[in-house]
Amino acid sequence: MPFARCHGAGRVHYAERGESRDASWPFLLIHGAGASSAIWMMVLARLARAGRAVAIDLPGHGPSPPFEDKPRPALADYCQATGELAALTGLGRSVLIGHSMGALVAIEAALAWPDKVAGLVLCAAAPRLPVSRDLMKVIDCDYAHFPGWLAERALSASAKPALRRAFVAAGVVAPQAVTRADFQAIEGVDMSARLPAIGCPMVWIDGADDAIVGERGERPGVIETLAGVGHLVPLEAPGAVARAAIELGVRSAPSK
Repeated sequence: MPFARCHGAGRVHYAERGESRDASWPFLLIHGAGASSAIWMMVLARLARAGRAVAIDLPGHGPSPPFEDKPRPALADYCQATGELAALTGLGRSVLIGHSMGALVAIEAALAWPDKVAGLVLCAAAPRLPVSRDLMKVIDCDYAHFPGWLAERALSASAKPALRRAFVAAGVVAPQAVTRADFQAIEGVDMSARLPAIGCPMVWIDGADDAIVGERGERPGVIETLAGVGHLVPLEAPGAVARAAIELGVRSAPSK
């Protein structure tokens, strides 16, 4: 399994598919709260046909060890880890693809390093992501059943039974404390006022049946709403995510 030794985040695991191509920028994928790079597997397979794609396991998620000195990491900490991984793997200017919390991390990266971000594909996201009391209660009191609780709310009613069973059977990816810290990191965050400072193209991909994200507010860029899709856009509509990313990557790539 590939790891990068980051200065601030320690050993960071990542998944990688495809090879660099002149026709497109590479792709860097960032998962959401309590998840891992596994949520991108079907998207990665499609992106690999167009170019190089790297999916990070944020510290404390998947095989990546947690931060040694940050029991409650902030979005800025995850952003820094993502930037370090991009530098250590030699990605250079890239299209960033983020899901839910990962979309907020991608936005932070675009603001921090505008010369390194060619475009943003933001899945099931908004400038502000509310965190319900019910969600935190399940995390605190019944974490073993959190996957089932989440499946009922994060997947569309149209999701195939096999996908629903696979999601629940996979269980919780991150430790309870990490998942709780993730939702604490996004609670109260509102990036609305900062979005106009982003100069790269943005594509927002929403699930029409998303019961997790509430009011989305004003969002610059292209907005695509997918029928029969809930909050877990990378699992429910990997083809749509890959298509949007590839189109953006090719459109913004320098002419040769």
